[in-house]
Amino acid sequence: MFTSNADERISPASLTKLMTALLIVDSYNLGELIEINFPEEYVYEGKVAYLESGQQMTVESLLEFILIYSANDACIAAAMIVSGDFDKFINLMNNKAVKLGMNNTNFNNPDGLDADNHFTSLNDLLILSKEVLKNIELLTIIMKPSFISDIEGNDKVYLNTNKLIEKNYLGLKTGWTNEAGLTFIGVNQSNNRDILTIVNKSTVNENKDNHFSDTEILYTVSIDTFKNNILLETNEDVYIIRNGITTATIKNDESWIVFGNRYTENKISLDAVDVNKIELKVNESSYDIKIPKSINKKIWKFDFTKFLFFNANQNT
Repeated sequence: MFTSNADERISPASLTKLMTALLIVDSYNLGELIEINFPEEYVYEGKVAYLESGQQMTVESLLEFILIYSANDACIAAAMIVSGDFDKFINLMNNKAVKLGMNNTNFNNPDGLDADNHFTSLNDLLILSKEVLKNIELLTIIMKPSFISDIEGNDKVYLNTNKLIEKNYLGLKTGWTNEAGLTFIGVNQSNNRDILTIVNKSTVNENKDNHFSDTEILYTVSIDTFKNNILLETNEDVYIIRNGITTATIKNDESWIVFGNRYTENKISLDAVDVNKIELKVNESSYDIKIPKSINKKIWKFDFTKFLFFNANQNT
């Protein structure tokens, strides 16, 4: 509902990991066992879990490291597991982006570190977010506040990077790089609303939480600004049809409710009329009201004998 510079090229940071996760679930089931391996001369960079080649874990565990802990090395391992080659995986990412209609996106790595020719836009991130929201398996992982892994020999708790998860923001992903600033895709389903927010280039403050503050501001503004507007009440007079004999009033048999800006005036216009229905329109929303057959059809009855008698008299 609110956008600013939605088609501007931006650095996606770790929001990139959502695409990486989609490609994993395209190829594997969560319970499958996989073995970690890395390209030759791989160097740990950024936030990592220090996974090691030869370690075995389930696909679900690998996704937990990617989506909850946001480990870059888990993404590199995922690229090797899915395609066996880093460059081939990047091709898969970009092909998936094209298929989804992310026309202002190009991936150059699976983890989101700043790189030349690695970019997206807010509108494309919206498309990516909607695709992730369709996947129950990924959402189940994303919603976890933490997970436990024993890859280091002992059980260790890894916390979700989403600090708003206890405030009903189920995800989707956080990120932070020099080019992207602080960034966060938030989804909140409170107050009988599904509100998705995408924040990018939030100022990196000392606590590194400005993206969460900005998200809560956007959420509050959305709640305060948009609502369900009742345009027509049930049984409200809508249209009067007149002919040479009588008139008929068309009434609405159910409420017409349109979601929109509470501060914008909604003007109902007549879009079309035929013998079966009346079509009304407000902005991009349309609404049909059926015309009962008893109104649009007149049955004429007459006595044929009297008709002949009348005509006979007329001729005399």
